[in-house]
Amino acid sequence: MIETHIHLSKNNYDQIFPYIAMDSKDYIIKVEGTREKLIEEMKEEGVECCIEPAIDVDSNELIFNLCKRYLGFIYPAIGNHPTRCVKSTFSDFKRVKDYSKDKRVIAIGETGLDYHYDRKEQHRMKQKIWFQYQINLADKLELPLILHIRNADEDGIKILRRNRNKLHGGVCHCFGSGPDIAEVYIEELGLCIGVGGTLLMRDEISLPLQESVKAVSINSILLETDGPYVRPHKPQNEEISKKKWQKARNTSLILPAVIRRIAELKDMSFEEVEKITSDNARRVFGI
Repeated sequence: MIETHIHLSKNNYDQIFPYIAMDSKDYIIKVEGTREKLIEEMKEEGVECCIEPAIDVDSNELIFNLCKRYLGFIYPAIGNHPTRCVKSTFSDFKRVKDYSKDKRVIAIGETGLDYHYDRKEQHRMKQKIWFQYQINLADKLELPLILHIRNADEDGIKILRRNRNKLHGGVCHCFGSGPDIAEVYIEELGLCIGVGGTLLMRDEISLPLQESVKAVSINSILLETDGPYVRPHKPQNEEISKKKWQKARNTSLILPAVIRRIAELKDMSFEEVEKITSDNARRVFGI
């Protein structure tokens, strides 16, 4: 399995923390996790490697430090997240550009648009400026993009269409829309969709994604978790309270559940989905 989107350098994984794992085919919470212990368990459970995208400009340095410690297991993507870039200064453009020169970098991101919050907090123009800057940077370096487009498909697609000749592949991370939108990203723009915990949520949330997974080619699907975020729906387990579930960090240890759900929706075997999605990640990111 290849995890194409997780934030292991984030402080949520500092010190000791509870985290979501799996026991047979059900979720459990392990209460005494450390970053080192989690990464070793991920390896033991068949996670071949991970891609960690930047959240804000400062996070790029943290990612490099972790990649150096886990060389060949964690790969860095460099960028500035749309909700964080609104607080960035002019000098941050140069900082991102300087970080991108590192030969370990395999993608630019996460970048895009996020219209989830109130309009006055979105600073849409600044998001668009940063989005265009990172598209240009990825083009110059001939790197794929890791896109974060939330409640903003219309504007995001407009920008990507204008820059179609600058795209070198990539993924629309944490995809949750229906087949019509998926088709634009995949067929028109040559991107993949990232599928993770959203697929394991209640039907009222996950149904559009379920339909997309059924409709698109398996060759256009990448596995991800966005850990520590995007938890699956809480299991019907009396030992796991809502409070415990909300405090637990999401991890790559839920990927087998994501694979099983994709396999069910596409009438494929677990092994087929695992192999093809891993091959997809190698192809897109040059791993």
